Amino acid sequence: MATKRNTNSKISGQAVMGEIKTLAMLTGGVVLGSVGGKMIDKVLKVDGTTPGFNAKAMARPLVLLGVGAAGNLMLKDANMRMVATGVGAAGMLSGVKVLLKRDLLAGLSDFSMHGIGSFGEPSLYREPMTLSVDRYNPDLPALSSPTAFNPEEFASASSDAGSELSYIEII
Repeated sequence: MATKRNTNSKISGQAVMGEIKTLAMLTGGVVLGSVGGKMIDKVLKVDGTTPGFNAKAMARPLVLLGVGAAGNLMLKDANMRMVATGVGAAGMLSGVKVLLKRDLLAGLSDFSMHGIGSFGEPSLYREPMTLSVDRYNPDLPALSSPTAFNPEEFASASSDAGSELSYIEII
């Protein structure tokens, strides 16, 4: 049995603005979390280049996740809860970066997708090739101009062929 579709289903401007507002709040929370995380790293003097596990580097994701979870549980305003969710998402992203030593969002700022291994060209440096073989330059005779012709050549060729008759057969 076919289901009856609601033909009056229109997307209202208020619903679209609500979705855009939700996305803006989440994005703002991620940005606030990233800025706050950089401040935490600066205060704790975290060195991201050290090999292995770095306990100081785990402070940033833990604090951001804690702030995001606490804000989501304690706040009553839906918009502020979305901001807190964005801060928690920033904590998750920084946690993955600390644990895997790889940034999930690397390369997305220039939209070239070079930071992601499975997309685009691999980012390898190759030295330019130098050819050890000289270029091939053939010594061909110079061609004469197509407008310059010698009428005597045509006269001698036509006198030799004049003794035999040529016939064209049309089918």
